[in-house]
Amino acid sequence: MSNELEIVNETGKSMAELMGFSVKTSNADFLPSISRLGMIHQPMMGEVDLNGKMIKTEVLPVGAFTLKTGDDVVYSTGATVRVFVQRNQWQRWNSDTEEMEKSVMSDSLNGDLKDSIGGINLGRPSGYIEDFNALDDAVKQVIRSVKRVVVFYGTVTLDNPMNEKGEPLGKPVEAVPFVMDVKNRDSLKSINGVIGSLKKKNKLPVMHNITLEGVEDSIPTGAKFGKISASLGDAVEFVSADQEIVKDFLELIQYSNGKILDLHHDRAKGHADQDAELVGEILNNDFVEVAE
Repeated sequence: MSNELEIVNETGKSMAELMGFSVKTSNADFLPSISRLGMIHQPMMGEVDLNGKMIKTEVLPVGAFTLKTGDDVVYSTGATVRVFVQRNQWQRWNSDTEEMEKSVMSDSLNGDLKDSIGGINLGRPSGYIEDFNALDDAVKQVIRSVKRVVVFYGTVTLDNPMNEKGEPLGKPVEAVPFVMDVKNRDSLKSINGVIGSLKKKNKLPVMHNITLEGVEDSIPTGAKFGKISASLGDAVEFVSADQEIVKDFLELIQYSNGKILDLHHDRAKGHADQDAELVGEILNNDFVEVAE
């Protein structure tokens, strides 16, 4: 098989473009049932029997991976993934509504993306900001609160699957389709470094396993969190069945974006109705004043 994979589908796009990995120089959980790969940022504690005495101890460390499927969660200190598709998205947690606000997913964040609150880019200015300090404080706050997220779709194999007590499951967790949101800068830098090395070889990420390790880090206050350290794994042959997996992921993205656009149109219409009502009240008040 050629190192440079160019499979063209009925849309006329290359597989690289469909996967979101082609390089371009121009400018609520909305998914159906699919496993979500994440990470714990605080150690999980449990009790172990030590010479007949139950001792409370750490059973899962910061940086352990979680694979959540419905209400079931499996843990692992390492994971091996094949990345089939990636997209970019703006996200912001709204603590008042307890909703994760999102833009539609796209190959790039350079343009204006409709969002789930009826606006564009969750209120974040588009394009390059030359002087951040010159912006109004309100705009700065929006920029700080709205996070760039890279959404990865692929299959994952857990290196050592465990339950919440840190006990081995006794059965493998292999090649499970997953979605993973990554916003931590160091994690993205590490993953993108591996993907970039494959691009230089004219290979797509799906043609190699990528090994993920959870690493503990901390902020100046001492609070700990987990981040991803990625490294290149073994080469994998891209087979015809993999094209069906890509198709399934693209349909998931289309479904998710459709749900976000539904919210966008509903909430944008709500704003328009409120504006029209306000204008009507102003006009009515003005008429009364003139009549008097």
